[in-house]
Amino acid sequence: MRLSTSATSVIRTLMIFGIFALSSPTFSGTTEQMPQGNFGAQIAGTYLAMPQSADESTRILNLFADGNLASIQSVQFKGEVPPNAFSNQHGTWKSNGDNKAEAIVLSIVYDAATGAFLGTTKSQFDMQFDNTLQTVTVSVRGQVFGPGIDPLNPGNVQPTDEFSHNFQAKRVPVSGSETTADN
Repeated sequence: MRLSTSATSVIRTLMIFGIFALSSPTFSGTTEQMPQGNFGAQIAGTYLAMPQSADESTRILNLFADGNLASIQSVQFKGEVPPNAFSNQHGTWKSNGDNKAEAIVLSIVYDAATGAFLGTTKSQFDMQFDNTLQTVTVSVRGQVFGPGIDPLNPGNVQPTDEFSHNFQAKRVPVSGSETTADN
């Protein structure tokens, strides 16, 4: 079968574009802007933090290779820390040394009883991974800013609350050994 000149031209254009698209950071999913490089791929995953004492919460921490982060805590919906509730936490992270990363993480604070918006929390996560990259120890320092205040650039505005805590989390494995299927 012989293709027309215009069909051949279209195929060549698509091949060139396809090669460009596959090698382009925009289309390939990898970018030079991703500062984590291989470290990001190595630590990407879901981590579980179990409470070590009665005043700690269970947490699920998701780290993504592209430098994004998401977290959820067991206490966030109760209105106990402080007596207000807060949303899931979302942020960005970057590598800052051997098996280390830092992150800026945001969440929304609201009155648990009324649902009224009370402000935005900005937290700094300092993360240290073990040598196997299966466990991470995290130090968290945070500040809560009232409505209308940019937590990333609060200027001279004082936070309405400050907090700090630490947690340790282990990677959730992809393994069939922990579950069984009933057929």
